[in-house]
Amino acid sequence: MVLSVGVNVEIRSTLRCGNQIQVFWMFGRFFQLNLCAPLRRASLAMFAFCALSATSSAAPTIGGASVTGLPIGSLRVLGYESNVMIGALAMHSADAFSWDEYSFWRSRGASGDTGPQLLQSIYQRPASRANFPSFLLSDQIVTKLYETLLGVTSPPSAGVLFWANRLNTLRTSNPPNPYPEGQLILDFATAALGVSANEPFGRQLRHRLDAALMIKKESDTTAEQNSSVLSPAVYAVSRPRLVSITDDIATYDSAVAPLSRLNWLIDQSAIAPGATFNAATGVLTVAGTELVALAGTNNDIDLSKITLYGDGTPYTLTSGFVEITSATRFQIALNFADRFALSSRINRDGTLSQGDVKYLIAAAQGWNGPFDPQQPDALTGTRITASNTAAVPLLNIDNSDASTQYDPATDGVLLLRYLLGVRGGALTAGALGSGATRDAAQVTGYLSAFIPANQAQSPFDVDGDGIVSPLTDGLMILRRLLNPTAAVSNAAAMSAITAGAKRGTRTDAQIVTAIDALKP
Repeated sequence: MVLSVGVNVEIRSTLRCGNQIQVFWMFGRFFQLNLCAPLRRASLAMFAFCALSATSSAAPTIGGASVTGLPIGSLRVLGYESNVMIGALAMHSADAFSWDEYSFWRSRGASGDTGPQLLQSIYQRPASRANFPSFLLSDQIVTKLYETLLGVTSPPSAGVLFWANRLNTLRTSNPPNPYPEGQLILDFATAALGVSANEPFGRQLRHRLDAALMIKKESDTTAEQNSSVLSPAVYAVSRPRLVSITDDIATYDSAVAPLSRLNWLIDQSAIAPGATFNAATGVLTVAGTELVALAGTNNDIDLSKITLYGDGTPYTLTSGFVEITSATRFQIALNFADRFALSSRINRDGTLSQGDVKYLIAAAQGWNGPFDPQQPDALTGTRITASNTAAVPLLNIDNSDASTQYDPATDGVLLLRYLLGVRGGALTAGALGSGATRDAAQVTGYLSAFIPANQAQSPFDVDGDGIVSPLTDGLMILRRLLNPTAAVSNAAAMSAITAGAKRGTRTDAQIVTAIDALKP
């Protein structure tokens, strides 16, 4: 007999059980499976998985959570663990077990509870009464199993009749089966999984079971378990994800992709954000574990392997390498390009973007090199807490108070002088506004940060030609500061601001809009 119950894994049984061939009805046809008693007890316990190879030291992580790109076939899953997850899916259509409860049922299986015995106990637990109240008749129990395990809300009457009769037989046999509902759940799931190679409903159940097991097993470490997370919280994360998985392998691949699993792991284990980002200073601080310093300088953390997620598309950092001095933390002041790119993605203080996307920092293979060969396709990450994300008033160059903020005689002159190459005291002479807090050196440092060598990355390149020039960008910015109230829709006023100074392909209105973005 062959049961296909895992990703690229087949169960082959040579048990001889006499005339124990069972015929099951599912969707308009019968399916023949050998469900002799020894096989039923083993059911999905016969996963033939190989364990991951052990390493001599723990691999580095960001925030303490990591996943691999390996399929479930590379994780060691014991039969009773599969039965526990079948119980969760049967009762709730999802993983609804807290870590404490999951560990409890796992220990019951490890101590010798058979599949039917374990599933009967899960069926009888109070939390299962939400979907399976005690007054349900046999056909109603079967109808619920079609819904929870197979996602079918209107099951075929012949199938309901078949399985209801089986449950009644289990209850009334002589002697009665001590675990009738548990036996029914196991037989029902085994029948569906046994035809998963050819039947959509079987493939869907196999995909959901594999996905739930993979994620539960992958977060099966002391550091990532969190007993304070209650069952409703686990269910709230699990159900939307698992119900999206169908018989289509693409839906399974999407659900168990490393990034999806990393998000799942962090949320279901309630791992607190381990990174902070101060948008005003551009400083990114990240907590980690087992970080390793390499010989040499500025080569420990490769930021090109690190991606941040918020609103819009993911963004991979370009700020180079980080030298670390701690095994549990690193910090970097991001370059302007990174800060500018993140301003639209990490755009609200806290852990959620304006689009209610959870901020995430994730590091791919090779981010902290020494353990890279031992962690194929590893992905590690944590949530980010952002601060000072309000739009930065870039054109308040001298950081003066409101009376001279965005003033042509101060900020406009300072920018023009800087672009013309003036430095030192001559840069700020007579051009600092009321309450200004930046001196000549600080103004130079400030502008150099926002006008990098690659000037196409600068917000002061308002005409978009890739160059920040005093006679183009500087002049147009000064003109706008002299006429700040003119509406962008006033074509004549816009033309006067850009006359003889614009380069690139932007329109007058687009250039002035870019200038206005510098003074929110």
